[in-house]
Amino acid sequence: MKRTIDARTGLEVIDPDECRRLLGGDVVGRLAIVDGGSPAIFPVNYALDGEAIVFRTAPGTKLSAGPRSPVAFEIDDFDRDRRTGWSVVVVGRLEEVTDTDSRTLDRVTRLPVEPWSGGDKPHWMRLVPTRISGRRIVDTS
Repeated sequence: MKRTIDARTGLEVIDPDECRRLLGGDVVGRLAIVDGGSPAIFPVNYALDGEAIVFRTAPGTKLSAGPRSPVAFEIDDFDRDRRTGWSVVVVGRLEEVTDTDSRTLDRVTRLPVEPWSGGDKPHWMRLVPTRISGRRIVDTS
């Protein structure tokens, strides 16, 4: 497989198919939302519904501000000793899945989304991507 290196940064560009594979191989990421003009970042447990990122939440910022603001989602992995790693970022729109779209709600509620934090998380959210990108720092030694 031919690697693409960003000439400006020297980072390897991860192709969209591999980004989706990496997203499908994890269960925890960080959701970034603009709330009242300021960024807010939340760790969430997630699963994929096609390309969409699905998570559960309780009432609060993710539910109230998320669907009205630009959102981003990020996962990564790194090796501190080798100083290598990768990052995948998904940008898109956040929507609550409700019984008004019963087919989607039925599908997402079957996904293995189990929040690690306590408390009831009755609201199902989907981040529908408009852009998926990834970068990798490669070992040059």
